[in-house]
Amino acid sequence: MYLESKEIVPHPADLVYPLVRDEMQKIVPYLPNIERIDTVQREDRGDGRHYRLNHWYAVANLPRFLSGIIKPEFFAWKDFAEWRDAGYCVDYRLEGFWLTELYTCSGTNFFQPVDAEHTEIKITCGIEIYPDRVPGVPKLIVKRAMPAIEAMVRQLLEPNLTSLATGIKGYFDAQGKPSL
Repeated sequence: MYLESKEIVPHPADLVYPLVRDEMQKIVPYLPNIERIDTVQREDRGDGRHYRLNHWYAVANLPRFLSGIIKPEFFAWKDFAEWRDAGYCVDYRLEGFWLTELYTCSGTNFFQPVDAEHTEIKITCGIEIYPDRVPGVPKLIVKRAMPAIEAMVRQLLEPNLTSLATGIKGYFDAQGKPSL
């Protein structure tokens, strides 16, 4: 499954990029389904590259038939990110806390200046789910549930991908820096 979002925010990249890189927690109130983000590790390498390990905690309303299969821990993940200031971009890999082999997820996000007052945010995300790796659940049941699982993952992730720009705007508006 591949997800992509591209939006323009009416704020300069010199403000948007470091906000998302260093202070993502400030945007959480404006992101649907995200309860909190904890920065666990932070390394500024001095050459314009920055390493961040953030733990994300989402809230998901599961259909009853999936609540016995999918644990709430599935909606918490580790975000391993390497930020590159020269390209205003981040390469990331996500890993779950529970059943780390259940899926792979990675992408590159860009925060490109459009002009002095606008930033284009392009978010990419490739996800591969491995239903045969769900322990204790017969493969036939998992295969049947796979379309619902993928739909649920898409339903959880897409609003956050497409709402990052809205969250950034909301944050800046709340700080008294209204959109340009």
